[in-house]
Parts: sequence; C-alpha cells; structure tokens
Amino acid sequence: MWVGPGARGRGVGDALVRAVEEWARKAGAGELRLSVMPGNAHAAALYRRHGFEDMGPVGDELPDGGREHVMVKPLIRG
Repeated sequence: MWVGPGARGRGVGDALVRAVEEWARKAGAGELRLSVMPGNAHAAALYRRHGFEDMGPVGDELPDGGREHVMVKPLIRG
C-alpha cells in the first residue's frame, strides 16, 4: 500500500488499513501479514497503531543486502 504525498496526514492510510482488515475478517482470514521497507518509520507506526507487531527483518532480501520487516496482526480473537 502506498499513500501519495498530497494525501498523507489526512487519515487515508488509517482508512485503507481498516478496509483491508474488514475485508480479511469477512473472508475468514486468521491474520494479516505485511512487509515494511527498512527506514519507513511512518508506515511502521501506522501499522503499529492498528495492532500489528513487528516480527523483525525476516522479509525479502533487498538489493543492498537488508531485509524488509514483516509485521503481523492476528484477526482471530482468543
């Protein structure tokens, strides 16, 4: 997901995350999983606000040798 610079700070990212979560719940998904580029603190903060937990740099390897950070949010309430 990407929000253009002109739309940032207006709740667009929050609305997108809520919409995806609602769709996933209706589809019966047990969790949401995503990856964040290293250094993208704004995106990571957005996802944390919505209950995602950072699993660390375990995502795809990047050209510079770094790794994307995987974040997960369980959808099934126990």
